Amino acid sequence: MRAPCAADILGPMLLLALLQACDSAIEGPAALAFDGAPDCATIDLDDAPPASFTVEVWLRGDPDAFVAMRPYVAWRHVFNLMENGDEQVVFLIGDDEAGASSPFSLMDGQLHHVAGTYDGTDGTAKLFVDGALVGQSSGAAFVGDPDTRIQFGCGKEATEGFYGVLDELRISSVVRYTDDFELPTGQHTKDADTWMLFHLDEGTGSTASSATGDHEMVIADAAWVSFELGGAE
Repeated sequence: MRAPCAADILGPMLLLALLQACDSAIEGPAALAFDGAPDCATIDLDDAPPASFTVEVWLRGDPDAFVAMRPYVAWRHVFNLMENGDEQVVFLIGDDEAGASSPFSLMDGQLHHVAGTYDGTDGTAKLFVDGALVGQSSGAAFVGDPDTRIQFGCGKEATEGFYGVLDELRISSVVRYTDDFELPTGQHTKDADTWMLFHLDEGTGSTASSATGDHEMVIADAAWVSFELGGAE
């Protein structure tokens, strides 16, 4: 077990000088820390998107950072889960930006779980924050060819970038949540409906592997940090 460094003690706010002073290899639970562009992680794929899906992630946003767009995870032409310049958490479907939103910010230094669901049978999109249904819409649809990569913690513009820590990215091929739900108390486990699952516990290196074994995340500039989910670990 390595000795804790100052960044561990102070928590996963983005103090780059301290992070760089830590050991390069993290033992135990880990996550990725982002400090805005160009920090980015990408998942290359040639898969077609599931007809219905759920995308979810744990995050802790840096309250001292400001940027117009704070992307969590996005698959261009399919979905975008992010916080926008109006400090609203949004889950957008396709290119027409129809979807669900909530009128509050999560850049508060606290741990949050965010999930978006899309039902391809009727175009219903729902947004959940910490297990609570906070927004929904109907008639959303994604059309056209999906991008060949999923972006994690970054956006298509240089002004877009997440500041904080992201962990436990899961995309499922079903609508997992339809109403308020109890937050998980452990890491997500792979089941028959898990399409992609990144625990992000590698703690070192420039790649991370999906628990499903068929996707890889390539990490650029983002830093590995020790990160306990606490009650949700």
